[in-house]
Amino acid sequence: MAAEIHTLLQTLFLVSSSLCFCFIIRNSIPNGFFKFLLILPFFFLFLYIPLQFQTIHFQGPIGFFIGWLGSFKLLLFAFGKGPLCSPATSSSLLRFLAVGSLPIEIPDQSAANHSNPKLVLSFSYGAKLGFLILTIVAINFKNHFHPNASLIFYCLLIYFFLEFLIGSSAALAKAVLGVELLPYFNEPYLSDSLQDFWGRRWNLMTSRILRLTVYDPCRKLTIRVIGRKPATMLAVMATFVVSGLMHELIYFYIIRLAPTWEVTCFFLVHGVCLMTEMAVKLAVGGRFRLPQVVSTPLTVGFVMGTGCWLFFPQCLRAKMDVRMFEEHAAIGAFVKSLIVDLITPFGFISLQSK
Repeated sequence: MAAEIHTLLQTLFLVSSSLCFCFIIRNSIPNGFFKFLLILPFFFLFLYIPLQFQTIHFQGPIGFFIGWLGSFKLLLFAFGKGPLCSPATSSSLLRFLAVGSLPIEIPDQSAANHSNPKLVLSFSYGAKLGFLILTIVAINFKNHFHPNASLIFYCLLIYFFLEFLIGSSAALAKAVLGVELLPYFNEPYLSDSLQDFWGRRWNLMTSRILRLTVYDPCRKLTIRVIGRKPATMLAVMATFVVSGLMHELIYFYIIRLAPTWEVTCFFLVHGVCLMTEMAVKLAVGGRFRLPQVVSTPLTVGFVMGTGCWLFFPQCLRAKMDVRMFEEHAAIGAFVKSLIVDLITPFGFISLQSK
């Protein structure tokens, strides 16, 4: 753990230095190819940084925050787009550093009102933290459940872990920066369609980043050649392909094995199904819609079912849960030894004084 903390400090220095350089040139260098060339070394650095970590608790979050989102934000910044170019972000170095290194985005205009009271929000995140703990405990006793149940636990773990991790990061950033942030999740378990799930409820920051980096350019390049509707479908599929490849990269950061392409297939399946859903909606013209009491279980069940089929088997083969609990034990031992090292000198001094 001491080596990981040392690597983390190096990462903070490298990421902060890179973003400080970008902040300095934000207005002095015109957006375009030349700025892209200046940013390119930092792009590859951000992709490389997660490979320096050895524990799953750092490999996953750093790979996601820096290796994926951070590197894509840099690409968008080179062309004057994305969250780093927002006036609310680029006006302050501290905000620029926070947005560049964390999965957060500052809106140009803060939301006027929030209908949910703070007590409800607090209870909601507290409940999700409780579910996260229960899910981790259930995975620890997975041998007592049916094999398929452990895959469901992984589905729940991914959601509750991301909610807690990103929610904590956003809360800290909000407290330090004193600004409102765009939401990251919007209760995805209430999705009534794949379009609703991927476009409006799940992983919203990643959806916004992929829209700017993949969907919009692909649609713009092809719309005059193949028409509006085919270009939209092609852009949707391209977005899911890139998302699949980036998830393969996250898996590689964690397990350090050649990809099996199951995760990419998961996103290809969802891309095809989402295009089919969009085509059906266009064909019926809104004349037919399943009741939400039916569509929501179907949508969530499809996402979890395909996840158990294609997304999580690599987790089980790589024994990621075993590594996770081993690291929990190592963290506990490290904290215990640190406390002992801090207390022992005071105990020695008190004995000497007697």
